[in-house]
Amino acid sequence: MELIFHKSEKYIEEDIFYYTSDQRDKHSMIKPMKENLISMTVDSNILAIPNKKEIVNVFYPFKKNSIDKIYIGLSFPLFSNNWAASYLRYLLKIIKKDGSIILPVYPEEQADEKGMWSRSFLENIFTSRTGWTGRNNVWAENDGVMSMRIGKKFPKKPDSTLNYFLDEISNQFYRSQLNGKNLENKVIIENIWSTSKFSPILEKIILEKYQKRKVVYADISENPSLAFEVSVSDYICINKTIVCSDNVLLCNDFINYFSYRNKNEFISLNLSELEKLTVHKPNIVSIINNKNNHNYLQKIHDILPEATIIFYGQSSILESLQKDYNLCVYSSIVATKLEAGKTINHYSDIIEKEINLEKDNDLEKIYVLTPK
Repeated sequence: MELIFHKSEKYIEEDIFYYTSDQRDKHSMIKPMKENLISMTVDSNILAIPNKKEIVNVFYPFKKNSIDKIYIGLSFPLFSNNWAASYLRYLLKIIKKDGSIILPVYPEEQADEKGMWSRSFLENIFTSRTGWTGRNNVWAENDGVMSMRIGKKFPKKPDSTLNYFLDEISNQFYRSQLNGKNLENKVIIENIWSTSKFSPILEKIILEKYQKRKVVYADISENPSLAFEVSVSDYICINKTIVCSDNVLLCNDFINYFSYRNKNEFISLNLSELEKLTVHKPNIVSIINNKNNHNYLQKIHDILPEATIIFYGQSSILESLQKDYNLCVYSSIVATKLEAGKTINHYSDIIEKEINLEKDNDLEKIYVLTPK
């Protein structure tokens, strides 16, 4: 079975062409036969075994060692961070012994700009041989394409909330639930993918502002996964995290899960207890996954005037806040600051157009508010 993963159905044709054309694979080293590929998407509502009759969700819990090849489409939102490293490690478990994962990689500068994978990023995490001895997990293929195989040594598990869902809930439980196309589990999966989308962008913003300096971080969210994912990132230095969410059960589960995996300090507050944030004095506060983000934005402005705020959405009060904050905009598609006159390149023509129209459209955006 050969699978190809997409963000949504509108990207399928371009994603497949990237691998089937001669542009990237002139010697047919990893080129698939189009008729053999089974497409799966992030946003599909169908949670079932991949098949040719319908487009199903990529988060179907596969059996180990069951898939021949997995192609990561250009549109598939796989950033270079702990979440994505954990996901690639998971995919290594489900391919056969002689199977492979094929994914797009970017030149170093472009990869760093967008938070995407480059060859060196992959090799730093997944190299499994000593010198030239042994079989490696990462193989160079052709321009813009690399593959991952099962190497001499299985890669180390990074800290990530994704591992919690894979380890603690267990694939067998998921399989029995999802085979019936249970839409209740779709909500969980949507939250997992929301974390994969926003965490690298938040990490990039914090990295550009604080580098490796220690940070106190707070997140206000109906989905507490995001705060934990950012907190355990290997790319930034967060030593204290305040998770503001009414999902107390999941917060406690994550605190217990990371208690012996990570040395960070985690504190849980209900959304009605935001005033207590003044005791912890966070350097940076993210307001991402809520139905009423603008209400929390005003609240944080009032109680934490010296904190940097990362806000996602649209708000009528943003303009009035510019007297107190310097405002900049980040893409919600790739981990890149959007600046006038600057073009963001992408292998996908569709996504490149979306990114470069993002700054001027009326859709929700990621705003960084830095106190003046």
